[in-house]
Amino acid sequence: MKQINNQDNKLKIIEQIIILNDDEVFNKIEAILNESIHRPKPAKLTKEELLQRAQLANQDIHEKDIFTQELVEKMTQKW
Repeated sequence: MKQINNQDNKLKIIEQIIILNDDEVFNKIEAILNESIHRPKPAKLTKEELLQRAQLANQDIHEKDIFTQELVEKMTQKW
């Protein structure tokens, strides 16, 4: 039952944020959310790592080891 209440509360908050016109309040909400959600920071890649990734991508393209947009959309529908 508590989970349902949490879902209802989340939806109410989302509705309130959608109609929010006060940038200062919005910035405060954003700061609170950013502090409370612990996401790992993206790793910084070296120039060599970026070049290696680009070379691998080019190799995949050359070997036709790629997915079309249509195929990717079909794959994600199954998820």
